[in-house]
Amino acid sequence: MNVKGQKVSSDWHLYRRGFGPPDKRFLNPDGTATSRAFKLRDKDQGKLSVDVKEMTTAANAIIDPTKFVLFEVPVVAVEKIGLSTVHDPLSVVNDGIENDAHASILGLDDDDEIKPGLLARASRRIAV
Repeated sequence: MNVKGQKVSSDWHLYRRGFGPPDKRFLNPDGTATSRAFKLRDKDQGKLSVDVKEMTTAANAIIDPTKFVLFEVPVVAVEKIGLSTVHDPLSVVNDGIENDAHASILGLDDDDEIKPGLLARASRRIAV
């Protein structure tokens, strides 16, 4: 069970979903993630949405494999660049969706290009 705001274990992994083809903004030609896959959007309110791999499945995390691709990044890689990851479960009542595996990466800035690039390089694409 996860508690909202509790730190995600450093030896766990995160799933991050990004748009797949034909939208090329999230994929390099070799299929790896671009920094855009890990960049904050205005609606994110400073929290990059991820799922904890150890608490879900790749199929659940990707939601729709016809629209999205899935990347995995170790929590320790997030911590190495000065960011943190906390449990941030979603509920139908508050968020319109139930997702106990949901977490947030904290510490990114809207205009930062470096840390999203480092996260992209630390990630690997997951076949779903």
